[in-house]
Amino acid sequence: MDVFEAIYTRRSIRQFKVGEKIPEWKIEKILDVARHAPSPENVQAWKYIVIRDQKSKELLADLAQETSSGAFGMSRFEMPADRLWYVTPPAARVDTVEGMFDGSLFRYPETADTVILCCYSDHYYDLPTIPGAIKDINIAAISMAIQNMWLAATGLGVGAGWDSFPVIGDERRRETVADYFSIPKGWSPLTAFCLGVPVSARVLGPTRYPMEGVVFREAWGVPYIRSELRR
Repeated sequence: MDVFEAIYTRRSIRQFKVGEKIPEWKIEKILDVARHAPSPENVQAWKYIVIRDQKSKELLADLAQETSSGAFGMSRFEMPADRLWYVTPPAARVDTVEGMFDGSLFRYPETADTVILCCYSDHYYDLPTIPGAIKDINIAAISMAIQNMWLAATGLGVGAGWDSFPVIGDERRRETVADYFSIPKGWSPLTAFCLGVPVSARVLGPTRYPMEGVVFREAWGVPYIRSELRR
C-alpha cells in the first residue's frame, strides 16, 4: 500500500474485537514512525504511553463518555442523523447518533487492544525564554506524528481511532489522566490513540468538500481552478 492509498482509505475505527491482539511488531512499527514526524528545530517534544491494562483503558472510556455526553447531549439539534448518511443501514445511523448523545460511541478505548496516550509539552525547549507560539507549534508537531501512526496502522491493516474526549473540555479531566499515568508537570496528554482489530471494515467514509471548496489562489476568496480546467 503506497502513501496515497493509505490516505484515501484511512478510516476512524471505533469498534474493536474484544480480546483480539495486534502483533507486537506492528505496534512497535506504528510507534517508530511517530519519531520521524517533523518538529520545530527537531526538539521532538512528544512522549507516548503504551497502555494495555484494562482498568486504565476503562478509566479513559469513562472520562470520554462523560465529556462527549455533555458536549453532544446539550446540542442535539446540531447533530442530525442525515449528516451521517454513510453509516448504513439507517438503523445503525440512529444508533451512532444516539451513541453521540449518551457518550457510549466514544468508549472505544476500553475495547481497543492497545491505547497510545500521546503527550506533548509547551515548556520543552532549549531557549531561556520560550516563545509564546511554541505550544501551537508543538501541538502541530505531535499531530503530524499521530497522522504518521494512523497511516502506518492503515498500511498494516490495523484499525485505529483517536479519542481526545478523555482529556478535553475540563482541565480537571486532563489532571486526572496526568495523575493516574504519572505524567509530570509541563507535559499534557493530548489524545488516546486506539489500536485494535476492527469489528467490521469501513468501506465508505464521510464526504469531503471538493478541492475548489477549500483552496484559494494567491489570496482568500480567489477561486482555485484545477490545471486541467484552466484555459
